[in-house]
Amino acid sequence: MLGHRGPLRRRSAATLVVCLTLIGLAGVAAGQIIGAKNSGHLTAFGPVSETDGFPVWYKDDTNRKLEFCVDQSDPLCGFLPGDVPDETKPLSFPENWPSEIFYFLAGSSATFPGGGSIAATLGLEATFVNGEPVAGDQIVFGRVRFVGKGLEPGRAYTITHPYGVDRLTSDGDGSLKFVEDVGIAAGQFGEALNSRIGPFLRWDPVVGPAAPAGYLGDPNVEHVITGSPYGTNLLKACVQLGAESDPATCAENDLFTVQGKYATNGGVEPTRATYSRSTNAGGTVDVFANSDVGTQSIEVSGTSVDPTRLRGELGHYVAHVDFDGPEPPASLKLSNVGDTPVSTKSVTVTDGVDGHATYDADSSTLTVNATSTDKVANPTLTASGYGTLAGGVLELRDVAAPLESVVVRSAAGGSASLPVDITGARFQAIPVRAFAGPDQQVLSAATGVTLDGSGSSGPIRSYSWEQDGGDPTQVTLTDAGTVTAKFDAPQVADDEDLTLHFRLTVTGAGGASTSMVTVLVRGSAPAAVANAGPDQTVDQDALVTLDASASTEATSYSWTQTAGPSVTLTGDTTAKPTFRAPKKAADFTFRVTARGAGGSSADVVTITTRPDVLTTAQVEYRRGTWRISGTSNVFGPGVTVSIHSGATATGTPFATAAVDALGDWQFRGSAPAPGTPARVSLKSSSGGQLLNVPVTVRN
Repeated sequence: MLGHRGPLRRRSAATLVVCLTLIGLAGVAAGQIIGAKNSGHLTAFGPVSETDGFPVWYKDDTNRKLEFCVDQSDPLCGFLPGDVPDETKPLSFPENWPSEIFYFLAGSSATFPGGGSIAATLGLEATFVNGEPVAGDQIVFGRVRFVGKGLEPGRAYTITHPYGVDRLTSDGDGSLKFVEDVGIAAGQFGEALNSRIGPFLRWDPVVGPAAPAGYLGDPNVEHVITGSPYGTNLLKACVQLGAESDPATCAENDLFTVQGKYATNGGVEPTRATYSRSTNAGGTVDVFANSDVGTQSIEVSGTSVDPTRLRGELGHYVAHVDFDGPEPPASLKLSNVGDTPVSTKSVTVTDGVDGHATYDADSSTLTVNATSTDKVANPTLTASGYGTLAGGVLELRDVAAPLESVVVRSAAGGSASLPVDITGARFQAIPVRAFAGPDQQVLSAATGVTLDGSGSSGPIRSYSWEQDGGDPTQVTLTDAGTVTAKFDAPQVADDEDLTLHFRLTVTGAGGASTSMVTVLVRGSAPAAVANAGPDQTVDQDALVTLDASASTEATSYSWTQTAGPSVTLTGDTTAKPTFRAPKKAADFTFRVTARGAGGSSADVVTITTRPDVLTTAQVEYRRGTWRISGTSNVFGPGVTVSIHSGATATGTPFATAAVDALGDWQFRGSAPAPGTPARVSLKSSSGGQLLNVPVTVRN
């Protein structure tokens, strides 16, 4: 087994300039995580330090909490030559700060019996988006990294490690490189909690020597570890070199280097400091802050505020303090005096804003009422997106729909998000509308005559059909409580007709609606005679109306397309459906079937689209370059003009041009010189042609 000091020589953070969840090096191995992904074992991070802009600590689900180890003289901190710009001076941010520093770092390597090795690096790293210490660029990510050398080319290696199992494939040269960094967005320190790192690995206390007090281990000494959530406290890499029945070749090591310092600081994170006053002789400030759970000693102090201890539990702390003088303090300092060194953070003091917002739905009026806790200065209050409050009130009329809350900001820095309460009459539910269908004609004694209410609209709860009480003849309705009811028509003499009336009632949350339909029972009737109307010639892209209204004895219609490029018919069960003519010259054939009480018949109609009309504005060949432009009366997009040499538009064109939304087209470019005589011919995708057009040749 080989010793491994590799984890303390990291890849430079300056290469972290691409914000991706998975970042690889040159020749990154194809990777697959085997089994459930280990995540969620890092549970919390501490307040952000005012000194360096990083969280004071990170905590895992075993309640172990780690902080930076920043003592350059402490060998357990893992500093190496060159990590700090000026090693003769103490750390200071950002002038003398390392480009990367670790809360936690562990590593191991394993060598195969025939040669070749795999190294693993597991860590929680603090660095910067572009590698150099810059305020605002701070990132913290969890890293899982594997590097293999001298391996079998193109082989799948199964790597078992403390945080799971990965299957990676080596490159053709026998190398293997894989890096997974989770949490590389600037300032988004919680993203690292979703990495595979955690719980923190540490020296196994059962195996001597014991870890140095206050540390996970000594990064300069390999040791047996514990802490894997799977119990796999080792690095093991296996590859299948022979048949599946042959044993796999494996490299294994249970010794790791481990770096990490237990956190002694809780830090402090102020969340709000709000002042109140009613005279110019002083007032109060309410202070809120967060820190670690457990006993923390947090104090607040500042101009005109005496040092005062905050009260708190479960990581949340509060103070209610006096300030003296005519003006409130601009800021206060919070100090966790139990930390070594003491953690401090400044917080801006603002006024508080309170109020409410109401929307009267009847009058469409939004009213915002708000006040500041500063009763002396009475700072200006502004409702974001709406305007300034006058005397604490803003009334806006003709507001169709307000936002769910209104943010009111004070000139003294305070703000409040006021939820909008709605008053007025309750909105009515969507109404229902009954439609009993078109009037019908049926023959005497017809069976299964259908009344169809499917054209009704709205959130319908029930249907009810009934025959109008004034009809002289009663029929028996079946399925009268559904969307379609049926009945058998009565017997009527050949020379007589009988009119039946039916009422449909639909109900919903919005009330009820009724509709009437008439069914004419005829003793005898001729068959419907379909008339699809005259053939038409129309422009391309025009809205075309088909017309079967000249049909006789028809009570219903059904249209279908039988030939030509496919189009979409709107209203294909009406006498006059429509469609949009395509941008192409073609014939379109449609059949209409007209139905009536005495039978049905069909008729067809043909619609022809006109070819587009092409014109030219310039047809010129100058010094090897063509300049051809013109128009089409069928506008783009989707229309093109092909340009052919000679007097006909046959063969392969030497250029094409797209027609724009205004009908213009042009071609400018190199192509074969014109023949003699110099002529071109044009052909449009919409059918138009312009042949034997003279070319102006200029040298």
